[in-house]
Amino acid sequence: MIDTYSIQDVSRLASVSKHTLRFWEKTLSGVIVPLRTKGGQRRYTVKHLQVITEIKKLKQNGLSLSDIKVKMDKSLNQSGSDEKSKKIDLLANQIAEVVKASIYDFMLNDKEV
Repeated sequence: MIDTYSIQDVSRLASVSKHTLRFWEKTLSGVIVPLRTKGGQRRYTVKHLQVITEIKKLKQNGLSLSDIKVKMDKSLNQSGSDEKSKKIDLLANQIAEVVKASIYDFMLNDKEV
């Protein structure tokens, strides 16, 4: 099970108000997407805390929320693309191994006939 934190916990840990966290969630749609309990309460993971810390640093460096959204979207898309690329390479290698094994079996069986 993943360790999760309430909005109260995250507010305290990140030194960001609950109001600000909700505002960032809405304004930076897709950047911070907390998990939800059955009752609808927000639950944050360590990864969420890292994103919130990064947003906080970018804000302190003078970036606007719209600039932060663009930057974070690019970062999220880049990491997502890297993951997809790795999965595609893994799948291609697995397919290549199956094809090699099939050809090898075919060649062995062809010689026996």
